Amino acid sequence: MRDNKWLAEQLDHIHSTYFADVPIENTILVRFGRESRTRFGSIIAKPTAGYRLPVTYITINSLFKDETVPEYVIQGTLLHEFAHYAHGFHSPLKQKYRYPHKGGIVNREIRTRGAGDILKLQTRWIKDVYRDFLKSKDLL
Repeated sequence: MRDNKWLAEQLDHIHSTYFADVPIENTILVRFGRESRTRFGSIIAKPTAGYRLPVTYITINSLFKDETVPEYVIQGTLLHEFAHYAHGFHSPLKQKYRYPHKGGIVNREIRTRGAGDILKLQTRWIKDVYRDFLKSKDLL
């Protein structure tokens, strides 16, 4: 069953497999958010009661709870959001770039870390299947 606990396990796997050299300097909470046709995920840091540092929240499209969505689509989204964390966007880490997406830095980071195959699979699914998936949910 895909729930927030499952997402946390997926993020732990992404971190330990592809970003093990990136220190986790604050609390990261990953969760399913609202349904969206266009946004797969987001990352934000905000002060949260009971935490010394701002908490980083990674939110994943709740449409991805549907088990017909391949795991690699969610993994690709988590890779994307964690690349932002590693680059210092919405994390206590030093910011490496001025803009979070300019020049394809996120995809380049993912490929450099050996997860380009996940990115390719995700891109192919988006191109070939996502529109029909949205239609099946009456979202198009």
